[in-house]
This record gives sequence, structure tokens and C-alpha cells, in this order.
Amino acid sequence: MKVSGSFLITVVLTLSICQARAELRDWTNSAGKTISAELLKVEGGSLTLKLDNGREYTIPANTLSTADQEYATTWAAEQAAIAEAPKPTTEPLMTTPGKVLYQSDLTSIDGEWKQSHGKWEGTPEGLTGLELAENDHAAVMKRASTLKDAIIEFDVMLGDTTSAMFGIDNNDHICRVSLSKNSFQARKDDNDHEGPDVAKPFNAVETNFDPEEWHTVRIELLGEEMLAQTGDLISLGSDPLLAVDKTKWGFVVSGGTVTFRNLTIWEALPNENWEKEGARLKRRLDIEE
Repeated sequence: MKVSGSFLITVVLTLSICQARAELRDWTNSAGKTISAELLKVEGGSLTLKLDNGREYTIPANTLSTADQEYATTWAAEQAAIAEAPKPTTEPLMTTPGKVLYQSDLTSIDGEWKQSHGKWEGTPEGLTGLELAENDHAAVMKRASTLKDAIIEFDVMLGDTTSAMFGIDNNDHICRVSLSKNSFQARKDDNDHEGPDVAKPFNAVETNFDPEEWHTVRIELLGEEMLAQTGDLISLGSDPLLAVDKTKWGFVVSGGTVTFRNLTIWEALPNENWEKEGARLKRRLDIEE
């Protein structure tokens, strides 16, 4: 059986099972024998597999079926892309970053962004948003693109605004993170506006943001949990609605002019230490399980 050309290039990936997003799957060799194992590493022409009992074996790639070789080639390329991708400037707590799903310095606005209210403009400093009184609505600019579990990071300068938000929707609102000059908070939104679903604010953090300084905001979404952080400030909570597909996301501005820059979105992978660390963090923030 011929080895795929990609296996001739040495790809060394020593990642944790969680980071590599390994999955238990069936592998079949050229003799027709099948085993169930996780793929741990691709190096040169060999694969390292881990059986369900914890034993690890390194085998030549060319002893496997063509379909298995193709799977391993794709897996290796994906892990290489993750390893080479830019990392968040602030350390995620609940998740680890996978592949980059979107990236822009926001100095210009491409046609995929849709402005529904307000005045938006790409500038050398970043994206500015301004609520217009005649709209009788906050300024909104969002992009249609599906997310599931994600890490979202951007910088914001509040300027003279009342509040700056990053909102995430599907057919209706799902969740958002908001900053004002004196508070920071994440929340699950009211998704139907008619009940029984209602908005569910997570813990609010009182602070005093300097309106003329840049503040880096990171949002982590994993399953039913949401964590938002800027500096040492953390807002954290959970709700079943957060686990749905998110099909639209972007910026919302109430009041004066806000500037955003350096938006990057990663696929979020689970942090294997989060259960323990998350419980400790919730106790510190006095958040009920």
C-alpha cells in the first residue's frame, strides 16, 4: 500500500489529548484487522495510537487503509495549523484555542459585515461605531458566520460611549458582553421576548475603565458555559441556550463613539483542568453552581 505523500514530511505534534481534540475511532490495517484507538501523533511515516486501555503503539502509516491514511494526513495538517496559528494575547481559562475562524484588525469593513443601525467606519485606529439619535436604536454591525464553541478576543476603547457590546445571535439574541465606564458583564439574552425565556445576567463587576485606553476583552463559549474577561475582571455563567449554534455576531454601541480593533475568533477546545479550576473560580466569584 502506497504511503500518502504528506507522510513523507515529518510532522511532529506532541499535544495533549484535549488540545489535539483526539477521538476514538476504528483503524483498519491492510490485513483487514480493526482496532479502536485515538490518534496521538503523526511523525514521518508513522502514527502513534492510544487504545482504550491506555496502551500506546507506533505503527507504519502504510500498514493502514487508504481512508485511515487520509484521515491521519488531514488530522496532522489541522494540528500543524493550530500550532502555527496566532494565540490569544490573554490566557484563556475555560478553553484552549483551536484553529482561527476569523481575524481582522478592523481598520476596514468588508462586505460581509452588515450595518443595521448607527454610523460605522473603518479607520487606521480601528472600527468606530456611533449611535444615531434618529435611529432610536443602538448602533449595530454584525457578521453572518456560524460559531459553536469559540474564543473571541478584541480590543476596545470606550471613548464617550454609554456602553460597548459584543453580541452573539442565531434567529434571535443569544448572549452578549457589555462594557461601560464603570462596569463589565456577560449575560444570556432573552431569546424569544415573549416568555418564558428571560434575560439572565451573569455576575457584574464594578470598575472604572479609562475611556481613552485600550482594553482587551476575551469571550469563551463552551457548551452551556460562557466566560468573559478583561484584565482581572471576570463574568461567568451558564445556560442551555448557550450550547446552540451561533449564526451571527458583532458589535453594538449605545451612546457616543467607540473604537474596536484586532478581532480574532478561534475554535474553542476544552481545557482538561477547567472542572477543578472552574469550581475554584466560581467560589471566588461567589457564583452558584
